[in-house]
Amino acid sequence: MAQLARAFTCDKNEERLLTMSYPRVIGLDIGTRVVKLVEVHRSRKQLQLSYVGCCPLPYGVIVEKEIQQPEELANAVMSLYRNSKSKTTNVCLSVAGKSIITKQISLNSMSDQELEKLIAIEAEPYIPFPMEDVNLDFVILGDSPDRPGFMEVLLVAAKKDFLSQYVDLVTSLNLTPVVVDVDCYALEVMFEYCYPDIEDETVALINVGASLTNINILTAGKSHFVRDLPLGGDLVTRDIMRFFNVDFIQAENIKRGARLGNISPTNLKSLIDRNVEMLVAELKKTLEFFSINIARKSPQSIFLSGGGASLYGLSNTLETETGLPVFMVDPFRLVSADTKQFDSDYLTIVGPSMAIAFGLSMRHERDKLE
Repeated sequence: MAQLARAFTCDKNEERLLTMSYPRVIGLDIGTRVVKLVEVHRSRKQLQLSYVGCCPLPYGVIVEKEIQQPEELANAVMSLYRNSKSKTTNVCLSVAGKSIITKQISLNSMSDQELEKLIAIEAEPYIPFPMEDVNLDFVILGDSPDRPGFMEVLLVAAKKDFLSQYVDLVTSLNLTPVVVDVDCYALEVMFEYCYPDIEDETVALINVGASLTNINILTAGKSHFVRDLPLGGDLVTRDIMRFFNVDFIQAENIKRGARLGNISPTNLKSLIDRNVEMLVAELKKTLEFFSINIARKSPQSIFLSGGGASLYGLSNTLETETGLPVFMVDPFRLVSADTKQFDSDYLTIVGPSMAIAFGLSMRHERDKLE
């Protein structure tokens, strides 16, 4: 069952947030450390992978999701786009961070159309920004289990100036940003297409990035809880920089397994373990909060994605501490890929980090079913 993937319209004359049907698109995931691009197309009723690629960003290009060096970022995006040899200029991208607010609220039951007229009034008590400075959207989750005559609503707000950073950059490259989604919901689109056999379960989608970890908990295919944690793989990188007195690039290489100088493997493992345990503790608290305060039941499994998902020991520690099975996401599992163009081992390795980009690339497929 296709669920709504809320998106911010990129028409600057349009204040309302829409989900629209668009032609073939490119999924563009602009992360803190890496830009990812994915394109798929439909061939003989089968999804075909057209392109998958990534480009690392120099340190400081994006800080806390704010674009600090637009020229460097533009170069990375254009490099990927040229390599893709894509015939479309339509781009779907997503955002996350402190300028994005998501909150589940209870309101008097009403239709989607009625709430659309009242959303600015209903949302104002929950948004810590001036209402004229944000774009709003919502998803009606269903009737409130504890309050007859009320419904549960997932509210999404994004600061306009924050969105403009990304929209203006993409537009400056003569690309057309048709949709700006939210990272958590791009994950939901990915999961819907890649794991249709388990959509009836309650699952936690956890995407570990460099500076941010996105959590989206789905029940019967619908998003019921989202949260961004300001934690990610950079925790390890920064600790390596401090502890071993190396620069950022050296620390990143060490984190990925490179040996440098006289660094003790035992000390390195202890450092990584400490950071993994801290991240897992925060994830466990978030899952427990959902179980106690939101759904009164626990997720049945965890699906892990993002560049930080491969942190040494993360998957095993998360599984041990939560008691839940943990699976690494494979966004390409149901997509046909030409073996002459794509190495299967490469797709397996990069797959978890491409989850959001893949979800964005599938927006045209999702919207066909709306």
